Amino acid sequence: MTYWLLTLLVSFIIPIISLPFFIKYLKKHNVGQKIRQEGPDLHQHKMGTPTMGGAIVILTLAMVVLIFVPYNKYVLWSLAATVGFGLIGLIDDLIKYLKKRSLGLLTMQKLFLQIALALIVAYGVQQNTDLGTKIYLPFLKNSIDLGIMFMPFVVLVMVSSVNAVNLTDGLDGLAAGLIIISMLSFALIAYMQNMLPMSLFSLIVAFTSFGFLIYNFYPAKIFLGDVGSLALGGALASVAIFTKTELFLLIIGGVFVIETLSVILQVASVKLRGKIIFKMSPIHHHFELCGWKEPKIIISFWITGAILALIGIASI
Repeated sequence: MTYWLLTLLVSFIIPIISLPFFIKYLKKHNVGQKIRQEGPDLHQHKMGTPTMGGAIVILTLAMVVLIFVPYNKYVLWSLAATVGFGLIGLIDDLIKYLKKRSLGLLTMQKLFLQIALALIVAYGVQQNTDLGTKIYLPFLKNSIDLGIMFMPFVVLVMVSSVNAVNLTDGLDGLAAGLIIISMLSFALIAYMQNMLPMSLFSLIVAFTSFGFLIYNFYPAKIFLGDVGSLALGGALASVAIFTKTELFLLIIGGVFVIETLSVILQVASVKLRGKIIFKMSPIHHHFELCGWKEPKIIISFWITGAILALIGIASI
């Protein structure tokens, strides 16, 4: 227990110590947030806020996991997925910086890279672990064997997760806070399954994110950037996959699901009906345009996420 506490303390402290220096470096080189034209006018004051803070999160995770977590192939695959998706996000962020624009990789380019990486991870996991092709069903105390559909399912879970977290990362601290809640939940699930290294990995992600949140909460001094949101989405997906609780992710990560659905419904409604459903999507922007203050939205979404996480844990 003392060893775990030390590991989590290190995970928490490293971002707290290193981020002020990183923020200063980013400001010196004008690595600031670019605001999308279609985004809410309320966000114009965030223009120039340092971004790519997720790089510190990834470096912390990699260092702490490799030093403190005993060898475990599931943890190493989870770390590989986290770093891999983070690198895709880093490419996206660097293009934004170098091109001085709010959009980095084209949507299809980003999706291609995500699917390619997810396929590599899915294939590697299937060939090099004894994971099997069964997944657990919420509330039913049962499982289902996906057989040859397991690999496509893993790819779907990974790509959906990283993009859901990326979409949610639109308000100060919103995505980071929800990641903390979700990873604490999966840490408990992994512990209940006696997957102690995976439980420790989940806690490391949560505590590293908490250290980052100190500087990311409203008003944010630094943003995750795609490098951070995609990496954390990859970590979340991989833990769900290795604990065989992919479907529980729909509940525990319910706010991420709602955010994604709001975008899908908005786009579908505009294309099919020529009308919008929300004032703006993802749905957190809808509440902003309804007059809610940003901290109120963030905390309300965190509370919703915590309630859904409890339901998800209870459904095991």
